[in-house]
Amino acid sequence: MKKKILGLLLVLLLFIGGCTSDIPGYGTLVDLDGNVVTIDALSRSNVVVQFEHHNIHEGDNYFYSEVMDLPANNVLDIQITTPNTTQWAHMTAEFEVENETEWWVYENVIINVAGAAVAELNSNRNSVNVNTTQLATITNANIANANADTAIAGATLLFHGIAGAGKKIGGAGSSRQEIILATNEDYTIRFEATAAGYVAPLIRWYEFTSFP
Repeated sequence: MKKKILGLLLVLLLFIGGCTSDIPGYGTLVDLDGNVVTIDALSRSNVVVQFEHHNIHEGDNYFYSEVMDLPANNVLDIQITTPNTTQWAHMTAEFEVENETEWWVYENVIINVAGAAVAELNSNRNSVNVNTTQLATITNANIANANADTAIAGATLLFHGIAGAGKKIGGAGSSRQEIILATNEDYTIRFEATAAGYVAPLIRWYEFTSFP
């Protein structure tokens, strides 16, 4: 009786996993696209890539990079608008500054004056996919004018800091923790030049359909 049960289990296993023509009796594990899942010969561990890197190959990873020269007290706003879809933007941001610069990240701002659209680029230079999250930049001579264009009253402050404080030359900052932006929402990454100098932001994100 035990032999019959074992035989039935073996048949079921082969039916589910399948066999290879050169090694009969061994199942082949594949993903949803039919690609064979492989194992590293040395470590015997599954061969995988990080999910973020996977999205680069899928053509769903984007970035924006720029260098801007801000006079003292001038304000740069990077306006970010997410679509009203299930495509969620998973974003990180980092930047370098020449001189002391205060910075903020706000959620649920009101964009009264839209800035100039920027050239977002796909990290997979072979992909024809186009991002759904839109970025634009706008500069103002002072905070008051910046608030008139990109209103922060009632917005949620997510991050705040000062880069290059107390340094003679340069500084940097970043939000290394990935955040998932809300859909159908407006954000701004704001820089105010305490002292005149260059600001070099680098924004990275990938777009992924939300889980149910």
